Amino acid sequence: MMARQARQESSTGYYHVMLRGINREAIYASDSAKKYFMELVKQQQDNDLWHLAAWCVMSNHVHLVVKSEKVAMAKAVKIISLKFAAHYNRAQDRIGPVFGGRFRSENIETDAYLLGVLRYIHHNPVKANMVPDIAQYRWSSYGEYHEELKYLDKEQKSFVFRLFNYSLPRFAEFHAAHDDHEEYLETREDAKQYKDEWAIKIIESFCTEKGILVGKQIISNPELFEEISRRLTQQAGLSLREAAKVLEVTHNMVYRALQDE
Repeated sequence: MMARQARQESSTGYYHVMLRGINREAIYASDSAKKYFMELVKQQQDNDLWHLAAWCVMSNHVHLVVKSEKVAMAKAVKIISLKFAAHYNRAQDRIGPVFGGRFRSENIETDAYLLGVLRYIHHNPVKANMVPDIAQYRWSSYGEYHEELKYLDKEQKSFVFRLFNYSLPRFAEFHAAHDDHEEYLETREDAKQYKDEWAIKIIESFCTEKGILVGKQIISNPELFEEISRRLTQQAGLSLREAAKVLEVTHNMVYRALQDE
């Protein structure tokens, strides 16, 4: 068994944290579970273990963006995990682990990446087809950036808005342009789903652009096939095998097409 890698201290103090239910169970399915979890998050902020810059509670996982020291962050997550697990098990009349392994985190080292993470987690409910627009989802910090504070840290909200010159329209406009294709911290299942969805959008856009009605037209035309193969690998980040699977061709066909670039 490989040893776990030690978490590295963030030079900025910002971290993107994710906790998910064991076996992808919907441990946050009810509004009461979501509220209880966020109250626990707020308690750790009140205890000065971290300061919350963004959050989003989905059905089976949670995203948090916090400013903290590494040790304090780990302590806060441990307290929340223990209290939420006890609460959830009592409510569900069950025993055993509630979370799927230790929490995941990534360091946020630049302002640009910080904003990208905020946008990414605020769009989670839309990508999961839970709501058509991020403003309609109650259980994320997007609404707090437009209204009164509930869980966010006041200074963190101010810092983020300062990056937009305190312009709410700029903040909203930034969120509207959400396809930046960075690989943010997420479950492997979500990463694959989002990549596949983006690949389909690229193919649909390509067919519209080229006036293609039948997919076989792409396969039979070397120039079109080379171009779509390049777009799928470069824009969607698909491997050669992944691109071949989407196009329903062999791996060697994609490989040969890209060798002719």
